Amino acid sequence: MGESVLLCDLSLAPALSLGVTQDGGSPEYVRRYTCATRAEFDQAVRHYVAEAFDSAPAAMAMSARGWQDSERLYLQGVGFDLSRDDLRVLAGVQRVNFLNNFVARALAVPRLSRHERLSVVGGDRHDDSVVAVLGPHYGLGLACLVSDGIGGWTALHGEGGHSDLPVRTEREWRLVEAMRLRSGYVSRETGISVAGLADIWTALHVLAGEHPPALAAAAIIAAARAGQPRARETIEIMTGWLAAMASDIALIMGANAVYLTGALMDMIGDLFDAEAFATRYLDKGPRTAYVRAVPVFRTLTADMELAGLATLFE
Repeated sequence: MGESVLLCDLSLAPALSLGVTQDGGSPEYVRRYTCATRAEFDQAVRHYVAEAFDSAPAAMAMSARGWQDSERLYLQGVGFDLSRDDLRVLAGVQRVNFLNNFVARALAVPRLSRHERLSVVGGDRHDDSVVAVLGPHYGLGLACLVSDGIGGWTALHGEGGHSDLPVRTEREWRLVEAMRLRSGYVSRETGISVAGLADIWTALHVLAGEHPPALAAAAIIAAARAGQPRARETIEIMTGWLAAMASDIALIMGANAVYLTGALMDMIGDLFDAEAFATRYLDKGPRTAYVRAVPVFRTLTADMELAGLATLFE
């Protein structure tokens, strides 16, 4: 039996997910903790290692929102940062891998079984040589996978979520202007993310000359599920912008498939309108035939970051 590796994900910080992989296999013994402070993080890791490992892990891999340099991971959603040396001492390992959370999600995509993905546009047949992975999370994640032709993958991390948010209609232009007055700059992430859903909600009320009730994304989604028209429109607008970006990325990257994933997709659940998404996705003028040949899938499985981290140890 191979050596056991500790997997750690803070992409939903302060929620912490921990798991174990052997020889790069699927994560096992997955446990959840809450760690808003460094002391809570250290306690959770020590407790998990003592419970899940007979001896010290062979290595550790960690994914999170935020950014990193050669030695340090700068976290979002918690009040502390982590260095490789911190984790070497904490887990008793020498090898420590850091990954952007969306790169980790992307690396899990080739392992998805048929029941772990849902076709949104274009059916189930596609060439897997270039795969774009896109999704509204707490930010707007973007990564691309390029096959080496012999079963391996190279993941390319992108910051396309911070590109300008284009508009198609007069109403969208007015919405973006209302959002710009509040934030100063409107990126795609401003409208296509967990926080972006609340920004769209607010802008819709501003256009109607109304004072918006302050609602977080979860409350807006609950209102939409209850049939509230403006909440439903909020999700509809976000869906259209996500679809436009998906087809843009398909063209920019020359992707053979696009996967939608992320926290907001999970929260929206059955309110996601695949037909509306497909209409906007395929609205590419003379390049409609091109994107029609690039299928879109939606992921349906949990713990993708842990699964992606596990692939580093195959």
